[in-house]
Amino acid sequence: MKILIIGDRHVGGYGLTAGQISFIGHFIRQINETGRAVSVEAYVQSTLSAVQATLAHLPLERYDLILVQAGQGCLDHPAGLGALFAPDNDTLPDLSGDLILPDCLQVTKKVRSDGILDHVVKIGQFMLLKGLTALGKLPRQRIVQRELTNVLTVLKPHRHKVILLSPFPHREPVHQWLRQQGRSLFMRSEVRQAFSVFDSDAVVKPRDEYFLTNDSGHLNAIGHELVGRALFDFYLAAPTIVAIHSIRRS
Repeated sequence: MKILIIGDRHVGGYGLTAGQISFIGHFIRQINETGRAVSVEAYVQSTLSAVQATLAHLPLERYDLILVQAGQGCLDHPAGLGALFAPDNDTLPDLSGDLILPDCLQVTKKVRSDGILDHVVKIGQFMLLKGLTALGKLPRQRIVQRELTNVLTVLKPHRHKVILLSPFPHREPVHQWLRQQGRSLFMRSEVRQAFSVFDSDAVVKPRDEYFLTNDSGHLNAIGHELVGRALFDFYLAAPTIVAIHSIRRS
């Protein structure tokens, strides 16, 4: 069984220590326990546009299962809040890693030591983003919706073997709210009718016990295991996944 996985740094188990495995590792381990031999091809991309470019150059018909995890660049861009106001994603550099935009595009800089001031600024950011979203004036949201549509267009001929993973949660409130906006794009009825969509938010919550210490954006070993096991259960139950029939027969 050949599996393709495209996602953010969670795919490789970012931040985990030796002996700990990512959610993909847990997922594959459970498939192996059914007696199936599995080979995995993995790509780490932080934006949906990069995911689309990768998919377009791969022989998708050769894979038995395709997992696409909406990475951290789904809406809360790894380059910072400034990227939310970029007029067009095509004008940005390669964003496959955690890059920093030029100062002129940054909304804030993390140089404050005053906790109260930092809290007030975050509240201001939160209110601004919610207001712009309500008015349909947040450029990045429109771009992400277009990017997702392009990704789904590439995947549509293979949708019978595709699982989409909604964005993982984030402990920081502004980023978490943005990821919820990204999640809503994946949970739309027209997407769920065409594809099997795994709702990551239903498995892990933005709480300390699921995240790395001093890292509000990456899951720890507990979070990875919960996602991996839940993903396998979802895989077994997903009605559109043709590949599962061979496991059930075994």
